[in-house]
Formats: sequence, structure tokens, C-alpha cells
Amino acid sequence: MSEHTSQDPAETDVAQILESHGIVPGEAPSEVTAQCRLARVATGATAVAVHVTGRDTPLAVDGDPRGAPEAGAVDLVAADGVALGRLVAHADGPVDQDLLEVAAGGVVAHWELEAARNRLFDLEDVVARGDDQLAQASGQIVHDLNNPLAAIAMCLEIAREQVEDGDLLASLLDRAAGSAERMKRMTVALNDYGQRPVAGVTDLADEVPALLREFEPLLDEVVEVVGPLPTVALSPGDVRTVLTALWENATKFRDEDSDLEVTVTAEPVRESWRVAVTDNGRGIDEADLERVFAPTVRLDKRVPGMGLGLAAVRRIVAAAGGRVGAERAPGGGTTVWFEVPGAVPPGHSSTPA
Repeated sequence: MSEHTSQDPAETDVAQILESHGIVPGEAPSEVTAQCRLARVATGATAVAVHVTGRDTPLAVDGDPRGAPEAGAVDLVAADGVALGRLVAHADGPVDQDLLEVAAGGVVAHWELEAARNRLFDLEDVVARGDDQLAQASGQIVHDLNNPLAAIAMCLEIAREQVEDGDLLASLLDRAAGSAERMKRMTVALNDYGQRPVAGVTDLADEVPALLREFEPLLDEVVEVVGPLPTVALSPGDVRTVLTALWENATKFRDEDSDLEVTVTAEPVRESWRVAVTDNGRGIDEADLERVFAPTVRLDKRVPGMGLGLAAVRRIVAAAGGRVGAERAPGGGTTVWFEVPGAVPPGHSSTPA
């Protein structure tokens, strides 16, 4: 007779609820422990602990709660109203309840952020099912990310005001604020990726200089336009998303030993125009030249991002009836190009040869 262990269905339900909100019982992320420390320092408590629903032992704790009575507690409630646990402060005297509530908001925001990030792993399956589901899923994920990010930013700002410059805790808070800002930029990339391309016509000779001016002083002296630029069958918004992704990609993967150089060129190809962005960066291995356009692919995990920039470029260009590609540039670096149909607005007479 084989042995097996059974689990109370109620316990299983609790575990599933917690996991759906970014909580893995028994695992205490460093960010949650850091929130306990922030709460302890800010409130003057002896110890602060995070207790999750259905568990007797705390998930995370900073300080030694033994011998110190419970001096304050805040329920940890998700945005959908689900009770996730409690943030408990132990002290011999009263603690600042308002600061404890700020810390509790940071804990919940971290969990919701983790839950939203976990849903990103389903993105490639959504892509395969079609654009409608992609736009809906990415929009929901952006919404789910923005809410906890805003809460985290607020908590960090309030906590930072309680700490003197030069303190170790101040350094940790500043680092956390930087991480939150990077995550905010990632939500922008995800939002761009999920947007449905819009039909339109854009004169690149006007749009490229205008876009470069918005990047001053970061790229206006780095990007060089070589030769005339055409009018193409892409909306101005889509052109901006495509070019911004290509320029930012060149910046992220620059060669630290050389000054960054980026050129933009255009040439007619049958009934289309091929627009190419070439950089003198680190380059891409031959085996990865096609793979870089797949969603969530990141060739260098040390570089911040979600691996959606080039995937968004391919999606936008394909919707316009075009195609994209990448090549190793002569002398080092990478050329990423996209081909889209040409379009001639009123008053223009030039067409692809």
C-alpha cells in the first residue's frame, strides 16, 4: 500500500489565493524584509513582522519580537479586497500607525507587482492567439503594474523623508526608487507593444528631426541621417514607437570603449522603402539575428528591459504589410532595418524607383 499525504482543501485554496497575488508561503523576498526594516526604523518598533493568511509563523520579520507586545497592526488587503495577512509591529510603547500603514501599502504593492510580472510569462501564448487578446492582456498587465508601482513610489518617497542623507537605509531607499523608475519604463514598453497599429502616412524627413529634438541632448548629436528620407505608410505614432525602440536598443547595447554612433538611411526596395538604423555597438551573434525579434527575448539579462522593443517593431511593421531584419554591420555593430510600403502625400512627387 503506497503512502501519500493529503492536504486540507481549505489550505489549498488559501495557497492558490496567495500565489495569485504574488505570495509564495515560506519564501520571503528581500523586498518584503526590507519593508519590515523600513517600518521598524520609521516607527521605532522593536520588531516588525509580515504574517500571511493561513500561516502561523511570520513570512518575514525584522528585529526580535520575543518579549515585546504587539503595539500596532495593519491588515494587508489587495486591490481586489482579498485579505492577504497583517503587518504587525512589536514594541514596549506606542508606534506611529500612519507610518505603519505606509509600510503595509509597500508590502501589498510589492506582492501585486510580482503577480503582474508573473503574468508576463503568458505573453508569448497570447501573441500566438491574436492581436485582440494581445491588446487586452497587455492593457490589463499595464494597469496591474501601474497601480502597485504608484504605491511603491509613494511609500519610498515618504520613507526617504524620514531618513538622513548618508545613512545606509537612505542608500537602499534611493536604490529601490531607481528600480521602481526602471519598472515604470518597462510598463511603457509593454503598453507600446500592446497598442494596435494605426493606419497612416508619415514624412520621415519631417518626423525624424522632430523626434530627435525630443531626445536632446541624449541622441541629437549621436544619430546622423544619411541621405534623403521618404514618406512611408506608417502613422506618426507608429513611426515614433519604431524609431524610439531602435535608437534605445542601440544605446543599451553600446560599446563602452567607443563613442556611440548611429546612422539612419533609406533606400527604395521594389514598391517599398527600407529604412535602416546602424550602430557601432557590441553587435549580435549570427545565431540570434532572427531571435531578437521574438517577444520577451533578452540577449543580455544585465541590461534592463522586458525584451519587447524589437518585438513591437516587428508587430507594427508587419501590420503595415512590411518586414524587418537585422544584420551584423561591417566593422562591428548592428544594422536593424524595416521595409514598409511607400506613400506620396499631396505636393510630393518622389516615389521608390
